[in-house]
Amino acid sequence: MKPYEKIIVALDVKTEKEALSLVKKLKGKAGVFKIGKELFTACGPAIVKKIQKLGGKVFLDLKFHDIPNTVAGAVAQAAKLGVYMLTVHTSGGF
Repeated sequence: MKPYEKIIVALDVKTEKEALSLVKKLKGKAGVFKIGKELFTACGPAIVKKIQKLGGKVFLDLKFHDIPNTVAGAVAQAAKLGVYMLTVHTSGGF
């Protein structure tokens, strides 16, 4: 693993244009790009694929928290998107 691959950049912006601009500027200086609720809600799953196409790994920070079956389904869909990592709140139960 290259040292820069350990750096996570939070794409806490409102638009796809802003997010992709940051990814293009920071590609090769950061390895992972965090997509939070605001950007994901504004752009949908397509933003994940666009960042991946630019060579970035995606940390999907949607803080999944619901009943276990619902969280499992959401995590399975995130895995199909090919996200590098994501957040899960486990207080929903086993």
